[in-house]
Amino acid sequence: MKIPGLLAIGLVIVISSGCATSSGQDAAEEEPTTPNMTTSLNLGVSADAILAEHGKPLRKRGRIDSDGGKLEDWFYLDATLSFKDGNLHAFRPR
Repeated sequence: MKIPGLLAIGLVIVISSGCATSSGQDAAEEEPTTPNMTTSLNLGVSADAILAEHGKPLRKRGRIDSDGGKLEDWFYLDATLSFKDGNLHAFRPR
């Protein structure tokens, strides 16, 4: 009877000490390397400027719209950037 009680108390101590760590805060303070809502992305910024600042995307997909404009989507790990005629047209977080 004493052993299950001690095990239960030990389990409570382990769980409560694990929840009190601040490892999640360290990751939030790091500098982002991919585009996200807090970076200085503005509509109309050139694709070259974003490429220089954030690096190559994981994947690109291009198409032509009904007006003949070139549309291109860049897929980063946590965001999708849409370009129209070489300028940022839309941004969607993943």
